[in-house]
Formats: sequence, structure tokens, C-alpha cells
Amino acid sequence: MGRLTVIDSKGVAPLPEDQLRNTFKKFDTDNDNQLSIEELTKAFKSLGSRFPVYRADRSLLHADANNDGFVNEEEMNELVKYVAGLGFTVRRNP
Repeated sequence: MGRLTVIDSKGVAPLPEDQLRNTFKKFDTDNDNQLSIEELTKAFKSLGSRFPVYRADRSLLHADANNDGFVNEEEMNELVKYVAGLGFTVRRNP
């Protein structure tokens, strides 16, 4: 069954978690299965964050359970949950 996407009257829909996950994985440019602060910053820029460095730093505080300065595969779910709660959206053209 398909997933229901709710679009408000302004044509805005929240980004689904799977799309957020794919966005972050795309920015693992060195393919080491973990995201550095630089890779997170680039991902937040692509999401349209007004403060991508701040968001990257905060996301490490929320998701980096082993405090190694990276978000690895095991920590990705926490990253995605944190970012989903921030309300990044996709605009739909009518």
C-alpha cells in the first residue's frame, strides 16, 4: 500500500524519513559508511537549511552515540528521527 503524503494549503509536504536517509547517504562522498561534520554540513545545505553548520553540529550531538565525531550506519536512525522533527519540507507546485 502506498504512503499518504499530506500537503498543506501552501503546497508543502514534510520530507519522508526514507528520503532523508537517502539524502544523507548521498553525501557520504568517501563511501566509508559514516558521515563527517563536513558531509553533514553539505547535506543540510542541500536540504535548504539556513544554518547548515549549526544543524550539522546539533545532529552530531543527537546521533553520535559513541562520540567519535561521525554518524555511522547504526546511528543513522537517530539522525533521521532528529532531522524529521526539524520540519524540512518539499514544496509541490500546483
